[in-house]
Amino acid sequence: VLFHIFVVIVLPSLVSGAAIVMDASTGTVLYGYNENEKNYPASITKVLTTLIALEKASLTDVITFSHDAVYNIDSGSTHIGINEGEQLTMEDALHAVMLASANEVSNGVAESVAGTNEAFSEMMNAKAKELGCTGSNFINPHGLHNADHYTTCYDMALICCAALKNETFRKITSTTSYTIPATNLTDESRGFYNHQQMLSGNKYPQYKYEGCIGGKTGYTNSASNTLVSFAERNGRTLVTVVMNSDFNGQYTDSIALMDYGFNNFRNLSVTENETSNKVKDELSLFQRYFELSNEDSAYIYVEEGSSITLPTDAEYSEASKEVTFFDNVTLQDGSNIVGEISYTLNDRIVGKHNIIMNKYKSSSLPTITLPEEVKNYSIVVNGEASGSAVAKLKPSFLDAVFIAGCLLVIMIIFLIIKALSRKSRRRRAYRSRRRHSQNYWDDLDF
Repeated sequence: VLFHIFVVIVLPSLVSGAAIVMDASTGTVLYGYNENEKNYPASITKVLTTLIALEKASLTDVITFSHDAVYNIDSGSTHIGINEGEQLTMEDALHAVMLASANEVSNGVAESVAGTNEAFSEMMNAKAKELGCTGSNFINPHGLHNADHYTTCYDMALICCAALKNETFRKITSTTSYTIPATNLTDESRGFYNHQQMLSGNKYPQYKYEGCIGGKTGYTNSASNTLVSFAERNGRTLVTVVMNSDFNGQYTDSIALMDYGFNNFRNLSVTENETSNKVKDELSLFQRYFELSNEDSAYIYVEEGSSITLPTDAEYSEASKEVTFFDNVTLQDGSNIVGEISYTLNDRIVGKHNIIMNKYKSSSLPTITLPEEVKNYSIVVNGEASGSAVAKLKPSFLDAVFIAGCLLVIMIIFLIIKALSRKSRRRRAYRSRRRHSQNYWDDLDF
């Protein structure tokens, strides 16, 4: 069933069995077709392999390739001719994985990071779950066919968006050609091009795409053609995923999806478009936890670069927003996620971002238990914008002046009441002495 989040234009018909285009910064699905259907990913699996390796290992790590790593791949599958006992740095290996789709190198990376492919697949599934993937199961680091190794276009888009947040990954995936120097067992260097034709165009120049910054190809007999692509234009980054596609249809579909996303949507900054601190006003968060919002200790804000993705003819004020503060947040020195803000349009999420509390020094109050009206609190705004959930909830100078003024007024009132009380006691004592004196004279007999 064809699925449109926003009906803007009619897309050209796709040849792929499943497809998606997602905005990388907001996670907004701009178009999806069977995007939650399980398919075999083939070598686009290697995006997740590379991301985990970058998170768990160092680029200077040296991989020594085992017998299993070299020979435990399908005959005729893609490789760069690594020998048993040969050594590569992790940096060289990941370029071979992402650009040349080397399957034996993927095995070596997995063994270097986790000890075995089985242990590495557990790390892959744990990472996928952490990113919100619900339709995936990964068995190996390369994507060669296994009936139990599958994913969805939506899950792969989530994985790609996470990978693009890693600057080293972005550098690797955008590399058009790479050369591995001579090794301990090979005197000659190995050079190869990036297989992603939307980036390099070295084999099929007609598919080179303006703004493409990388991606990953894939193919097995069972998976057919698969492709993930990343492109940037005018400050926006889009991710496309196509699976179960015909020969070269993966490129025509990806280009059509990219054009659709760039031509019909725009990103609007959260902090630039919010005009007031409604959460602060309504929840009195800073009055309840003023010691935590002190200028020297902490402040709350939406994560940097937050934006929402809307059709080009939609206004920021048309989006609804919901703010949730998490309960029982343990604060550590530095940045802490204490909630999230989510924007929707026509019941579709168009942006979701973390609410951050920065804590600059140790506090005697390491845990915040938010009051009932704060935890799970939400503001839903339709039509006119009525203020930011947390656009910049930093306590201002006026807040401090106001609180200081209130304290001063309370102190003055206390002193006045105390003075009046003292005067009243003196008056009562004087009257008591006068009555006693009068009774004394009345009792005397002259």
